[in-house]
Amino acid sequence: MTSPARPRLCLLPGLDGTGRLYTPLIAALADAADVEVLSYDSGHFESYPALAAAIEPALLRHADVTLVAESFAGPLGVLFAHRHPARVRGLVMAATFVHAPLPLSRAGARLLDALPAVASPVFALERLLAGRGLPPPLRAEFEAILASLPFEVLRQRALAALRVDVRPQLAELRVPLLFLQAKRDRLIWPQAAREILRGARDVLHAVVDAPHFLFQIAPAPAASEIRRFLAQLAGAGSA
Repeated sequence: MTSPARPRLCLLPGLDGTGRLYTPLIAALADAADVEVLSYDSGHFESYPALAAAIEPALLRHADVTLVAESFAGPLGVLFAHRHPARVRGLVMAATFVHAPLPLSRAGARLLDALPAVASPVFALERLLAGRGLPPPLRAEFEAILASLPFEVLRQRALAALRVDVRPQLAELRVPLLFLQAKRDRLIWPQAAREILRGARDVLHAVVDAPHFLFQIAPAPAASEIRRFLAQLAGAGSA
């Protein structure tokens, strides 16, 4: 049961859509908030707006929620906060983007669109996302998630990320935002971070010494920044 004194966090997963990689962050936030992890349908993907509509019923159960959106889910968090500002107290965006996450994103999308279905290069992906690598339990979970997801679903989500543009919705947001930037991110280019910081009305910025898998590799410092943000939201709400 949710305590009235504790904030409610809803975590929106990255490209995998399962939320299973949020375990380290949930443990680090156990004393600070009531946490709910949403997941996406692993069988198909249409678009960011369609996904936002699909998860809307789960989010609308809460009248006062702070969203946490990592990587792929950043645009999704922006869309929901823009659509329901009265329900969203704050938005945490981590290692993410609102438009063109990579240099030459359009060219990358064309290349990915033409790519035949192939087995995911787990080792290369792990190095790209996690730097020196994941702890063994998380590595096993990561490999199991990749093995369970259809290649076409991952491809369509990646294509949507490369083509998305929610800069207009970000500019209109009146919801306080915390942007956590991964200092050693090899996936999301720095311009993507600058677009968020330049485009948001009310944004706090923190850099965490971590690779793209910020919540998995550095959950404690990430949780500290989120706790600080929640405290500011609570102070603003009682003012």
